[in-house]
Amino acid sequence: MRKSRRSRLDFGGVLLRIYVALVGVFLLSPIFIIFLTSFTASESVEFPPRGVSLMWYERLVDHLAGRSGTKPGLSNSILVSAQIGLVVAIIAVVVGVLVAYALHKYVFPGKEVFRNVFLLPLMFPQLVIGVGLLLVFSEYRWFGFFERLVLGHVILTIPFVVLTVGASLEVYEEQLEEAAMGLGAGPVQTFFLVTLPLIRQGIIAGAIFAFVTSFTQFTVTFFLYSGATKPLPMWVYEIVVMSLDPLLAVISILLIALTVVVVVALSKLVDVRRLFGGR
Repeated sequence: MRKSRRSRLDFGGVLLRIYVALVGVFLLSPIFIIFLTSFTASESVEFPPRGVSLMWYERLVDHLAGRSGTKPGLSNSILVSAQIGLVVAIIAVVVGVLVAYALHKYVFPGKEVFRNVFLLPLMFPQLVIGVGLLLVFSEYRWFGFFERLVLGHVILTIPFVVLTVGASLEVYEEQLEEAAMGLGAGPVQTFFLVTLPLIRQGIIAGAIFAFVTSFTQFTVTFFLYSGATKPLPMWVYEIVVMSLDPLLAVISILLIALTVVVVVALSKLVDVRRLFGGR
C-alpha cells in the first residue's frame, strides 16, 4: 500500500513539474521570439529570422544619434519619459506614504472605503481612466501636456506605493516610535527621523514600481498626449503605425533588460520577504 501511494505521489509530482515547465515555456516564449527577431538580417519582422545580424541594433544607435534616414526624436522621447517617470515617482511616493500611514495609524468612519478608493486604479481598465481624464481635461482646459501625463500616471501609480508602504508598516517596529516620543521627540520629528527610515524598503519599492509603470505606460499616455514632444510609448506607437520592422523588437529587448535590472536592483535594495511579512 505504501509503495503504491509513493508511486502515485511521485507520478503526481512528475506531472506537476511538467505542467509548471509547460506554463513557463508558454509565458517566456514571446520574449524568446522577440529576442531572436531582434537579431534578424531581414528588413521585416518574421519568425524564424533569416540569418543573424546586429544591423537593427546599429540602426537603434543611428536613431538615438538622430542620423539621416531615421525617425527623429528617440533620444528626446526617452528623456521625456524619464522626466515624467521621476516626477511621477516623487509625487506618488509623497501621496502614497501619507495615505498608507493614515490607513495604518488611524481609525475613522469609512476607512475601508477610503482605502478602496486609492486602490481603484488597479481594478479599473486603463482605457476607462484614460478616456475619463481626457474628457475632464478637454472640458476644463486644465494643464499642459506634461502636467496631464504626470497627473494621469500618478493616479495609476499611487496604489503601488500604498501597497508596498502599507506592507512595510505592517512589519516595522512601532516600539521605536514610542521610544522616540518618550524621549521628547514630537510627532513630526518622529515621523521623519524614525518612521520613514524604518519603512524605507517599502518606499524604495513603491518608487521603483511607480517609475517603471510611468516610463512604459501606453494607454493613458495615448489619450493624454499632445504636442510635438513624444514620450517613448508614443514614439514606438508611431513606428508600429508606419512600418512594423525589427527595430521594435530591439526596443522591446532593451525595455525588458531595463525591467530585469530594476528587479535585480530591487532585490538587492529591498528584503522582499520581510517587506511582505515573510520570515
